[in-house]
Amino acid sequence: MFGLGMGEVVLLALVGFFVIGPERLPGAIRSAARAVTRAKEHAASLREQMDTAADLAEVRAQLAELREPLAEIRSADARRMVRDALREGPRPRA
Repeated sequence: MFGLGMGEVVLLALVGFFVIGPERLPGAIRSAARAVTRAKEHAASLREQMDTAADLAEVRAQLAELREPLAEIRSADARRMVRDALREGPRPRA
């Protein structure tokens, strides 16, 4: 737990016992445990958001690579291409 050894945990418990008092110590421990749990949940949420952002950046990079070829396809005039192909006539087979 937080890289603390058993001796440090016992020392913290004793200090807490004398500083906070035996009546309020269980409530303080529960509050601290809730705070640690919330911090872990926030860290996990942040990690998930960062992973999602990294995936999104990768997808955006892939889309950027595809934009130029897609623009060429969109700008192609199919009627003109067919008309030009028909004017050339059938191509000889090898």
